[in-house]
Amino acid sequence: MKKDNKYEPVMPEYLKKNLGLDQPRKSQRSSNGNVKTRAGAKTKGNVKSKANPNSNSNPKSKSIAKSSSSAKPKVSPKKASTSAKKAKTPLATNQRTQKKASVTSSPKQSLGKNSTKKIKNSGSKNSNYRNPYVGKGSKNDIDGIYSRNKRAELNSTKKSNVKAQNVKTASVKKPKKAKKRKKRGTNLLYPVIYFISIFLGFVFAGGDKERYISKSRKDALDFKFFRVLSVGFVVLLFVVMFLNIITPTSKTSVAENRELQQRPSMSLSRLLDGKFASEYTKFLSDQFINRDGLIKIKAKFDLMTGKKEINGVYIAKNDYLMEGFKRSDDNSTLSKLSEINKFTNNNTGLKVSMMLVPNKVEIYSNLLPKSNPNNSQKEYVNFVKKNLDSKIKVVELFDVFEKNKNNIDLYFKTDHHWTTDGAYLAYVEYCKALNLEPINENMLERNLASDSFKGSLYYKNGAEIGFPDELYLYLNKNEDKPVLVKYYDDLKKVPTLYDVSKLQGRDPYEVFTGGNHTQIKIRTNIDTKRKLLVVKDSYANAMLPFLVNNFSEITVVDLRYFTGSLQDVIQNNELTDVLFLNNINTFNTDSSILSVND
Repeated sequence: MKKDNKYEPVMPEYLKKNLGLDQPRKSQRSSNGNVKTRAGAKTKGNVKSKANPNSNSNPKSKSIAKSSSSAKPKVSPKKASTSAKKAKTPLATNQRTQKKASVTSSPKQSLGKNSTKKIKNSGSKNSNYRNPYVGKGSKNDIDGIYSRNKRAELNSTKKSNVKAQNVKTASVKKPKKAKKRKKRGTNLLYPVIYFISIFLGFVFAGGDKERYISKSRKDALDFKFFRVLSVGFVVLLFVVMFLNIITPTSKTSVAENRELQQRPSMSLSRLLDGKFASEYTKFLSDQFINRDGLIKIKAKFDLMTGKKEINGVYIAKNDYLMEGFKRSDDNSTLSKLSEINKFTNNNTGLKVSMMLVPNKVEIYSNLLPKSNPNNSQKEYVNFVKKNLDSKIKVVELFDVFEKNKNNIDLYFKTDHHWTTDGAYLAYVEYCKALNLEPINENMLERNLASDSFKGSLYYKNGAEIGFPDELYLYLNKNEDKPVLVKYYDDLKKVPTLYDVSKLQGRDPYEVFTGGNHTQIKIRTNIDTKRKLLVVKDSYANAMLPFLVNNFSEITVVDLRYFTGSLQDVIQNNELTDVLFLNNINTFNTDSSILSVND
């Protein structure tokens, strides 16, 4: 076979070896016209292949059989012409596959006796037979292998051209503009939560690190971890102690509406009986650094969990904040009543009366959450009346408050105190009980003092829940009746019961008398001999502007701060009436009334 100058495919070596083509490919023609095959077998030049009857002795004809070591037998010209005619008709695919002739390329003498018969039969019956291995690119056909390689090369060339064209067209396309994403601010919550979870995992799981590190390395890390943790805890403890020492103490808590424990004095006797230890523990609790901030954090967490009671404050309907009422031990109440009875019997010349003001947890109990463990204040007042001396006049307010609770705002929504409207209703009931004539409401001018009042319960709940209230002041239209107010603890005298500067402070309710004081003396212009002593809590502050219209002098004592003798006050002021005025919650919990006879 001649080499093509333009194209010379390369045949794999294993294929050459299988086909016996590892010898030189050039065929040699012998002197008698026979072609010498690669394996050395001789065939005559006029032999025509069954697969191609028209092929002559041309060495380019595809005459290689399955066995490369033997040649095909001779075929007569008559048979050859017949097969050539039949070869012109197309051969069906199923005939080629089903009627394969097993023709060997060895000479006629080596075929045996039955070989000629087989060839004749195959030539007569299967004259359309074509060797499927010839010219189809099979492993046994050299030219087929070359043509197959050539087709593969052409296909690869076409693919490369298509890819180049695609790249070219793609490069022409305009790139899409990338959408600008808005930069989000860094959220520090996620890394904080992550490190907290890692820390808790090491603490509670014991730092199970043996899955990742060796035991010796784990022990070293555990030692360092717990050492740092211990040292950090000790340092934090000393820092907190130091800050508690240098931070100035507070006297009162506006949020909790109570006096805070001060630093106790130390003595040997107090150390031995344990009083110093108990008082100092309470002092540390009340004066702890940033106590209000810690209470606020706890309240926020309680609110997130859906609680309706936070730090003793109920989140009620209609935006009301309410303190609960838990009745104290009856023996504690009886001891207080016993002191009041004793005071009444020791001062027979005085008209003693008591007013226990119900809290809004009783009047507006229908606004509370369904599950609340509050006791009845009405039953508590009945218990008090039952154990009081009959000489004491008890002024009840339940009926009048129940009657007007839907028409008048009797209490501030964010504070535990009553409003000036509620105080006026109580003043009218007190006058009825003592046969006094109350001042007509038409003689009073109702003025809005503040529309942003946030009371004690707003701060006490910690989460600062609630909406601001409105605070009104009643001024007497008759300016001919001035008053003079003397504050014993501040050593000052002022011509009014209102301190408007307190409206801008944290507790606007202190606008009444400037807040709580140990002792106050009020002189009025009323022509009467009746002089009143009020033993009170902060509820009485809003009622004093009305009482000045019925007494010539009013002495006010707050036993929570008063350290003197109440008997001296009575003797020095020629008093005629005494009013014990407290709200039920304070009377139930506070024990300062026990010093009424000191």
